[in-house]
Amino acid sequence: MAEPLVVLLYSPRFVPNDALEHLATRVPRGFRWQVLNQSAPTEERAAAFAAADYMFGYLGDPSPAELAVARHLKLFQLLSAGYDWLDLEAFQRHGIPLANNDGSNAVATAEHAVLLMLAMLRQLPRHHQSTASGEWLAMTHAMNLRELRGKIVGLIGFGQIAREVARRVRAFDAEVRYTKPRPALPQQEQPSGASYRTIEQLLAESDIVSLHAPLGPGTRGMIDAAALARMRRGSWLVNTARGGLVDESALHAALASGHLAGAGLDVFAHEPIDPESPLLRLPNVVLTPHLAGSTRDTWDFRMDAAWDNVRRVAAGESPAARIA
Repeated sequence: MAEPLVVLLYSPRFVPNDALEHLATRVPRGFRWQVLNQSAPTEERAAAFAAADYMFGYLGDPSPAELAVARHLKLFQLLSAGYDWLDLEAFQRHGIPLANNDGSNAVATAEHAVLLMLAMLRQLPRHHQSTASGEWLAMTHAMNLRELRGKIVGLIGFGQIAREVARRVRAFDAEVRYTKPRPALPQQEQPSGASYRTIEQLLAESDIVSLHAPLGPGTRGMIDAAALARMRRGSWLVNTARGGLVDESALHAALASGHLAGAGLDVFAHEPIDPESPLLRLPNVVLTPHLAGSTRDTWDFRMDAAWDNVRRVAAGESPAARIA
């Protein structure tokens, strides 16, 4: 009997060559491994779907036609957490289980969210650039610098990543509040001492608002001009979730007017961000290129979760973190 074939459907934009080489070293004995570029010809993609026993995706975008020919496919395993671009009904229609990475990147994303908070509060880009260029600002702008200690950090969403953020900012002696459709269970709140608020309350009370909600019809553009107006004057916004949660024109206006003191953004409505975006020209914005959840460590954690799910499915069990 031939060894089961595992196909990685990947985008070079998200999985560079050195990561591909590393992932190949994590393939257990007894499996065949194939990589498939998302931009491969239609015939090559269809052949891979027809032959695969298991598929990993980062970021995978199978079409309904490809799922229809995937008669041997026992699992489509995302190495990412997000899945808002996928046709879930097509997976269900063809009986192919779909799972995400089960929070493998939660700690990395949480650390990055805190990094953005600290970079905003301490105006890190300004001081790095000036020092590197030979300008010694010393304490010229010290009265504009702030501490995380004592701040109210409001989390929109309270899933795994948000709870990891909550634990970390509590270590800085910040206060944590969160909002979601329904209050979390006490055992989820207690480790960080987080308290529930409605979104209106959270926006009005928080010094820093950090976004951790999924992108969908009910959340797209949720941080619009009205939401930004509810935020405290002089507060900060962090987004490591999805760019589509924010109306970027309204955000630019709030930052340019001084209503918001700053923003830390890892994600954007359109990626890569337009080089002409006015957000790029604001001095009170810290920007990173959608890399919050991606580190050498997370690649190992993602693969561990993926192979664990392959073993579960091979044993007749349901995969962990199943979506469809």
